[in-house]
Amino acid sequence: MLVQQWLIRCVSSWFGKMSPEKVRAFPIDRQVFLVREVAAKLGNLHGEPATSFWRAKASELLDLVVGSGRDKIAAGDEVRRFFLAVQREMSGGTAAESTPILSA
Repeated sequence: MLVQQWLIRCVSSWFGKMSPEKVRAFPIDRQVFLVREVAAKLGNLHGEPATSFWRAKASELLDLVVGSGRDKIAAGDEVRRFFLAVQREMSGGTAAESTPILSA
């Protein structure tokens, strides 16, 4: 019980010193659940429905990232990285594995 109270005090004091401009959102391309969810949905769609779904999702994510405080250019880059993560997920992660590793 004492340890729990000590931990709560430590965490409370740490968060009390944080200001909103110091908080950074977790990059969307590293949100594995979201990447997998979008990849699964895209995997079941083809043609125009897939394109429409992706455009709507990209717009939604761009608004989300801009809303978290990133400028439009940085937000666009983050959405592009998310799309690459989705593509890697859809290909079973083989894109990263197929890159040759050079040794000295």
